[in-house]
Amino acid sequence: MRSANDRGAALLIAITLVLIVVAIAAAVSVTSRTETLIAASFREGKEMLYAAEGAIALAVRDLDAAADWNQVLSGAASSFTDGASIGSRSLPGGVTITLCCGTGSVSDDVQQRAHGGRDWGADTPQWKMFAWGPAADWLPAGRLFTPVYVAVWVGDDPADGDGNPVLDANGILLLHAVALGVSGGRRAVEAVVQRPAATGLPPPPGLRILSWQAVRW
Repeated sequence: MRSANDRGAALLIAITLVLIVVAIAAAVSVTSRTETLIAASFREGKEMLYAAEGAIALAVRDLDAAADWNQVLSGAASSFTDGASIGSRSLPGGVTITLCCGTGSVSDDVQQRAHGGRDWGADTPQWKMFAWGPAADWLPAGRLFTPVYVAVWVGDDPADGDGNPVLDANGILLLHAVALGVSGGRRAVEAVVQRPAATGLPPPPGLRILSWQAVRW
């Protein structure tokens, strides 16, 4: 027959083994959850980046169709909006944003940060909202499933040197797109586009994209 000491030792070993198994299971669970969160964050970041690029492409399409870019620089909007730009928007996940205007709005952030927040004096771009809304609205209902909200701002090219940020003097505009995710994440893309110069000959189709890049927000 086993002594009480043997039974106590066996119980201690069993408890120790159970604790080790529980610790391993907890570590595996934490690691799995961490990897899941990392994968989800990576996926969301890519989704926002693609949405920002899509918003730029949409804006380029509408700018190509716009007869007068001075009206755009004065606040004329594209064909893609979800109502007045002034006011707040509630995004999926419980995030609320203010698009325009005033301190703390996304437009104010764009004015401070777009193109590195550089200052060109009287030629400094005054960013105007051009397109905004849920990216899912790009296609008919049920065709595109994404919670990302996008907005695009346009600004005058400071290199035209005309001292007037609402007057296009050289056929070049700056674009800044922001994609907003459900967890408060943001991705931004900037582009510079040029309208073909009038030469008396049939103009080439579409606008010329001079630059296109993702930027840090």
